[in-house]
Amino acid sequence: MTDYPTNPEDVQDFLAGLEFGDEPVDPAEAPPVLRADAVTVTTSLRIPFELHQRVKRAAEDRNVTMSALIRDWIELELAALENDQPISRADALRALAALHPLRQSA
Repeated sequence: MTDYPTNPEDVQDFLAGLEFGDEPVDPAEAPPVLRADAVTVTTSLRIPFELHQRVKRAAEDRNVTMSALIRDWIELELAALENDQPISRADALRALAALHPLRQSA
């Protein structure tokens, strides 16, 4: 399998090594098909400086990049939203009112 260039300097050498022809390509030599989950998209996000710093600290505490942490949080929230079953505010208040208060130990 061909190693693809990883920097601009290697692109010219890569292009010079390509061979063109009219014969069909053997499927074993064809490049792999990209999976949808292998493609990433850059998204710009404007957030307040203090929020940025909080996310940065949270990522450092978890030893991950900010991008990885934000991706995880987005996936978690979307999963919660997809599995959410909204109820009315009145139903929520009734359910909360029916709860017994916690007993305080002496």
